[in-house]
Amino acid sequence: MRIRPFEYHTVSTLDEALVFLGRHGPQTKIVAGGTDLVLQMKKKQVLPQRIFSLLNLQELDFVRQEGRTIRIGALTRHADLATHDLLKDDFSILCQACGLIGSWQIRNVGTIGGNLCNASPSADAAPPLLAMDARVVIAETGREKENPLSDFFTGPGTTVLQPHQILKEIVLERPQNHSAGCYHKLRRRKAVDLSLASVAFQAESDSDGRTLAKVAIAMGGVAPTPIRAPEAEAVLIGRTYEDALKKIDDCVDAALAATNPIDDIRATASYRRSVVASYVRQSARKVLSTLLE
Repeated sequence: MRIRPFEYHTVSTLDEALVFLGRHGPQTKIVAGGTDLVLQMKKKQVLPQRIFSLLNLQELDFVRQEGRTIRIGALTRHADLATHDLLKDDFSILCQACGLIGSWQIRNVGTIGGNLCNASPSADAAPPLLAMDARVVIAETGREKENPLSDFFTGPGTTVLQPHQILKEIVLERPQNHSAGCYHKLRRRKAVDLSLASVAFQAESDSDGRTLAKVAIAMGGVAPTPIRAPEAEAVLIGRTYEDALKKIDDCVDAALAATNPIDDIRATASYRRSVVASYVRQSARKVLSTLLE
């Protein structure tokens, strides 16, 4: 499949990129790793006249720690995040998710910013980041603003980003107390594919080490955007680990109530709901057992 001819532009600094988008943003498609956009162009789903590459912006390729804050540049590749030393302890669910994205070739090219900006309901990086209360930094000429990731997605394939703006970085805060998490994703066997459904489950103990101070459950592929399930989280928050284990079925029911999956060629809504129920149950037991150790 041939791609229609287009203009190609690139810059080497964020300031230059923002100036360019300030002038040409509405007529421009931004590309980072290109793992999504190139396929869309081949299928004629997107026919841009102008492509603007961020690939040379080395200043957006980083993972760094500032006190208890972790900052991840939008151009950091999935392969680097899957094994990063600053993430593997407190943010293991992000490592797990990035390690399951596509093939090793895609992970070596695709970026976390691109995964979020593509805004697929099944985006692998979104559920773990939502479960960890991630924030995003959005840059435009002369200013930056920081928003919760939960406010970033507006629908399938759409975000709050304006044509003159760039997703600069993702911000995470380390847990105060003992925490654990896991990420489950279902995809077609032996296929390099988006998830049919996914669940990220993260929990943190209270300072006494016996009760759940925080529980976060995020899901992908079961709504127009990746979502949290606050009602399901509330079932377990404040309970001892033993008591929480007895309430897992109630937690599962509340999580299912938050979903709104669709029937499509890849899976039925009923099947997606059954997968979510199984993954929430498995995740809760695994995380609670880890915290009990």
